[in-house]
Amino acid sequence: MLAVHWTPVSKTKNILNNGITKSKKGLYCFPLTGHKSLDRWWLYFFNQCGVRQRKKYNGIVFRIKQQDLPAYFGHWIGATNRDTFKKEITTVKQLGKEFKETIIWRLGEMIAQQANLGTDIYDYEKRNELYFKLAEQEINKSPRALADKLNDLDFMTFALKDYQVVLTHSIPADRIVKLIPQGDEFGRVQRLKKKYGT
Repeated sequence: MLAVHWTPVSKTKNILNNGITKSKKGLYCFPLTGHKSLDRWWLYFFNQCGVRQRKKYNGIVFRIKQQDLPAYFGHWIGATNRDTFKKEITTVKQLGKEFKETIIWRLGEMIAQQANLGTDIYDYEKRNELYFKLAEQEINKSPRALADKLNDLDFMTFALKDYQVVLTHSIPADRIVKLIPQGDEFGRVQRLKKKYGT
């Protein structure tokens, strides 16, 4: 699974040379989905919610490996640097399963909302059971349903926008796959355009 870690532009050079250093509670990142605006969701959050000073960020893309675990995957509320939370995912396969089950659960939740089902169910386990059952029925009825949802930006944003992965270990520089600029172009290209008026 590929993931992206957003860092201020001023720290990018150091990260490319020395790798991504985990914070006290771990290394925070987001599963790379291939949907440009969703992959940048944390970037928008940092710049709009007021928790951080507005900055330019670069995304550092790397592949999650077994050596990075155990990990946390879930909603960011309750899993910040100020919180105590457990990293219960111990294998990359388990992380992939959690990711898939989150998508399926959200599909069931969306179906329930559209059909006005489960509004009287307050028990968390029973609600989970309903969502998984509805999603399974939808997938059995239309085998492409899940694949179609993975390609649907609105659904994927609904499913994952508040989620994060928190790894246990730092990522060495040689594991970095690529860099994603905050905008469509790197600063060097922008400076050249400004210089030559193009």
